[in-house]
Amino acid sequence: MISKRTISMFRGMWIGILLVVSASCLSDRAGAEVDPYLELVSFDFGSTSTAPAMIEKEFRDGGPDVYRKVEAKLLAVLAKPEITDACRKTVCEDLRIIGSALSVKPLSVLLADEKTADLARLALESIPGRKVDSILLKTLKSCRGRKQIGIIQTLATRRNPKLADVLKGYLSSDNTDLIRASLHALARVGGEDALMVLKSAELSGEFQPLRELAMMDAVYNLAANGGRKKALAIFEHQYKAGTYLPAVISAFNGLIDYGPDPVSIFAAALKDQRKLLALAAAKASMRMTNEGIAKILCEAFSSVQPEVQIAIVRALAERGDRVGLPVIRSAMVGADKVVQAEAVAACEKIGDVTVVNDLMVLAMGGMPGAQQALSRLNDAEVNGLLVKLLDDPDPAKVRIAAIGLKLRDDLSALPRLMKMAESDKSELRTVSFEALEGFAGENEIPSLIALLGKTSVFSEQDRIASILWKATRLMENEDARFRKLWGDVGSCSDQVKVAVLPLASAAGGAEPIKVVVDFLGAESEVIKDRAARTLFKWPNDEAVKPLVNLIKESNNSKYKILGMQAVVRILTDKRCKEPIKQRVETLNEILPLMERPEDRQSVQSAITRINDSQGKK
Repeated sequence: MISKRTISMFRGMWIGILLVVSASCLSDRAGAEVDPYLELVSFDFGSTSTAPAMIEKEFRDGGPDVYRKVEAKLLAVLAKPEITDACRKTVCEDLRIIGSALSVKPLSVLLADEKTADLARLALESIPGRKVDSILLKTLKSCRGRKQIGIIQTLATRRNPKLADVLKGYLSSDNTDLIRASLHALARVGGEDALMVLKSAELSGEFQPLRELAMMDAVYNLAANGGRKKALAIFEHQYKAGTYLPAVISAFNGLIDYGPDPVSIFAAALKDQRKLLALAAAKASMRMTNEGIAKILCEAFSSVQPEVQIAIVRALAERGDRVGLPVIRSAMVGADKVVQAEAVAACEKIGDVTVVNDLMVLAMGGMPGAQQALSRLNDAEVNGLLVKLLDDPDPAKVRIAAIGLKLRDDLSALPRLMKMAESDKSELRTVSFEALEGFAGENEIPSLIALLGKTSVFSEQDRIASILWKATRLMENEDARFRKLWGDVGSCSDQVKVAVLPLASAAGGAEPIKVVVDFLGAESEVIKDRAARTLFKWPNDEAVKPLVNLIKESNNSKYKILGMQAVVRILTDKRCKEPIKQRVETLNEILPLMERPEDRQSVQSAITRINDSQGKK
């Protein structure tokens, strides 16, 4: 009978357990309902809190419809005095995306503090309205140093037209960083006021190049916003009288994009002795749609520097204009190898049958990309010409043509390549094998098998067998591939079977190994040797048992050694599926059959490695 004291003790235990479980459930529930905005207040750098991500997901998923709601919550967080620096940074970054006029006042408070000024100005940068510009301009006039430069950048990004008047005074400063920032800002703001400031500023020589570039950027802004006529006058003056070449090039591009006579400007610049300007002209031609541009490029080619020739060839290719083909062909036989290489690449885009022989010569000479370009020529006549070139007396040219047909995937060329494989010239047979490898398919299998029966050269038999294997590449699995080939050679001579038999190791399945094991008992020593050597190359543990039997039964000491090496290779491979114990037993079984000390050492070493690997697991 259980005493009252025992019952009381158990009751107390159960109440304690219930209290712990209830507390845990309450804790989990509270955690599930945590407010990310409240959690954000104490968020710190390196924290694993998901609050920032939850808030960002809320406004990104909700879109503009929830921006104001989220913004109000973020501003409430920002107003708390106890927030961390990480929290403040996160809030400002979010306000940079969703902030509105509601955020201007709170952010302007942060703008006044050096420590938070960058966070505030970047958030204000994307909020539209004159109020923001007014606050930024007012702050700009009263600050210095890094903060001053930051606000200049923000106002420039906002394209504030009043900024030009303020920056005018800064250009006479002795602070070089401030001068540079002011010049960059004037370039971004653009417009007539910015241009007037840039033109009239008294700057030392070190700032002249930057002034010229800034003026060109400002003029581009002017041209794009209705001031085309005034912009053209400045572009023309800079192009003719400018001293800083990058600014001159910018002016050139302005005349090309907005000028009334871009073609004549382009033609002159293309032949200019200033290489960078000529290169800029060649590049500009890619976006010019005026008539005669390709002709001008071609006419200039022979008289310009190699670097410009490369740019011209590239431009002709990008324009896709076959008017430039004579120039491309000329470049391919030129002395400059880099120009040649660019011309070869251009053939892929605008080449036709007329460049086949040129590419042939370059490919035979080892020019990188020539064979590839030949295979990518977009002209239906190319295939026919390549087939004709298979009859050329030069084997090197025949090889390029054959590989070209293969790369162009011209299946109609396969009968011609198969015929070449029966040639009495070994170099032509070699070419055909190279082209047929990976190109021949199931339709060519009967012809390839017949070819196997005709050749007695072992290296060629191996090559044909490899072509046969790849001809079955579209079949579902390796076993099916070997079954197909073995079925096709079933009534063939031993010579054909011996050539196909090694493909069993490429398949590596149960059915192929059975074929190999059966041939180990053949009367022909040649077939037996081929079967044994196929077994020695087997990729997986399917071969272990047949190999052990071969080691035990063979009187050939070389077979014992090669068989042992194959067993060791398979059983020590990480992919081996046999259990550790079985592997060790197998190796112990063949250990006493090894006659040489070094072979016994190989087996013993394998046993040690396998046992060690078990210990590591």
